[in-house]
Amino acid sequence: MKISLPIIALCFLSFISCKDKKVIKGNEAEKVSATLDSNHPSYITDLEFAHEKDNVFKNDMICFNLDMTFGKSKSLMKVFTTPNSSAIRVDKQNGISTIMIDGNIYTNAVKSEWENEKFGLYTYHYFFMAPYKFSDPGTVWEKKSPMKIQGESTNRAKLTFEDGTGDSPNDWYMVHSNPESNLVEHIGYIVTGGGTSIEEAEKHAHAISYLDYKQVGGVPMSARWIFSDYNQDTGLGEQVGEGILRNIDFMDINNQFSIALTDEYSLIE
Repeated sequence: MKISLPIIALCFLSFISCKDKKVIKGNEAEKVSATLDSNHPSYITDLEFAHEKDNVFKNDMICFNLDMTFGKSKSLMKVFTTPNSSAIRVDKQNGISTIMIDGNIYTNAVKSEWENEKFGLYTYHYFFMAPYKFSDPGTVWEKKSPMKIQGESTNRAKLTFEDGTGDSPNDWYMVHSNPESNLVEHIGYIVTGGGTSIEEAEKHAHAISYLDYKQVGGVPMSARWIFSDYNQDTGLGEQVGEGILRNIDFMDINNQFSIALTDEYSLIE
């Protein structure tokens, strides 16, 4: 299935932090006090504390099944990721598997689908991991006035990036959070990749809404995503897609990523 890039694309590369592929579990120091050492504003660390970032980073890996629907198109997959994004894997129901280790991407897809698989690998991973990456290097925050979304008040903060961060540092994200729980409820965003101007990108802004939070190992995680048109002045527009997350769980790392180094997989990047 091919998904229209402007609908769900994110500046996912801005946040990807890659480690040595021979040490997929990452630096042990990263598993402790992930938010306590943040130099970002308190309202950002409040979001990370609400999402139990420290507890997430104490685990080796997270996995979940994802059912994505856009119009009449549907894609079923299983996603694996380390908390620090040192390794990511997406297995689709059609047998295609794509894996990132140490910034290199491997896939068993045919060459004509390589860019599509690379896009999906980073995008689905970032939708899930966004609440745990707000204090990544190169992120810049600006607090905005509260805004009502579907009749409910939300706190707002705008995320931009330092020059040289990721592939599209001109992108922005508007993070709407619950004033009481500090859980993220909506993220509006634009995409300026491919030479698109900020003004043009803002005409086609979209948002992901995080719904149906459930506890997974003591960590609140959204089990349903809604994708909509978005305007930073008026909020959400027409719904364009939906994602259902099932079987969210923490796991130990076995051979989920090292299989990419076998002859069955080709190196994309």
